[in-house]
Amino acid sequence: MSRRKVLTFLGTRPEIIKLSPVLPLLDAQAAHTVVHSGQHYSFEMDAQFFQELGLRAPDHAIAVGSASHGEQTARMLARLEPIVLDVKPDVVLVQGDTNSTLAGGLCAAKLGIPVVHLESGARSFDRFMPEELNRIVVDHLSAVLLAADDIAQRNVLKEGIAADRVHVIGSTAIDAVIQVRDRAATAGIVDRLGLRRGEYVVVTAHRAGNTTPEVLPGLLQALGAIAEQQPLIFPLHPRTRAAMTAQGLSMPAAITVTEPLGYLDTLKLVGDAKALLTDSGGLQEESGVLGTPTLILRFETEWQYLVDAGAHKLIGNTPASIRDGAARWLSPEGLSAIRATPV
Repeated sequence: MSRRKVLTFLGTRPEIIKLSPVLPLLDAQAAHTVVHSGQHYSFEMDAQFFQELGLRAPDHAIAVGSASHGEQTARMLARLEPIVLDVKPDVVLVQGDTNSTLAGGLCAAKLGIPVVHLESGARSFDRFMPEELNRIVVDHLSAVLLAADDIAQRNVLKEGIAADRVHVIGSTAIDAVIQVRDRAATAGIVDRLGLRRGEYVVVTAHRAGNTTPEVLPGLLQALGAIAEQQPLIFPLHPRTRAAMTAQGLSMPAAITVTEPLGYLDTLKLVGDAKALLTDSGGLQEESGVLGTPTLILRFETEWQYLVDAGAHKLIGNTPASIRDGAARWLSPEGLSAIRATPV
């Protein structure tokens, strides 16, 4: 009997990480084709993660590069379709909420090929987030929805998706951390930056809503004020750097900026930090595994269970909300309260 044919379509750092526990299993058990969109394409945001996670190279790379949402998604559809028609997979697997997720799901569904969506049901309930629109669309065209938790399952059931299409399987982001955290513990990033465990704060910010001219200047100002009080390390995402350049903004002098980091360095830096300030969905789960108190630079999150558990706090993205949240939760009393409720 021939093995089932699976085509996995991915293209960004979080997709590589969250699919890393799954791809080797598919290689072993199916006729597996991996197609890379090129949505992330620099070494720091892409190839480094394949290397660190011990993943084989993709079978196809369609190299769409940067573009507007519409143009980028259109390029993916046009370049992916001939590959899908040639491979003739039994199913197409996509993960998360990126433009690659949307394009892979649309391409397969239009060709009558069942779509499997990993990380189904995550919802911020903010329709202004491009990621929210992507994941809603893909959930509704998928034949199989793989949800991380009961909250995600309830979200899609409330939207009218049949229960027999939804399966709760846990979080592969958590699986990925568990697989590599011993290796990450030996990464040298903390020593290279001259830092001491528990004496610095890490910040990441890259969401579209946090890089607008209405938000980014105030966000940087608030982070600069925090950095005047304690070391603040900011691995700078290409989107944020580009937004700063376009808006004529400079980084506050007190903040230590690094280039984007690999997965192992990121886990080490976050794991040894006093706290994390982030708008990243993936880092929220990773810091939960690592036990690092986390302040979310948003007013909502897809990973509400971490907030409900008390391990993470939503502090918003305005200068006042960031200032007030940092004053409350980066105090010794605030950090102790968060650490008292590990996930």
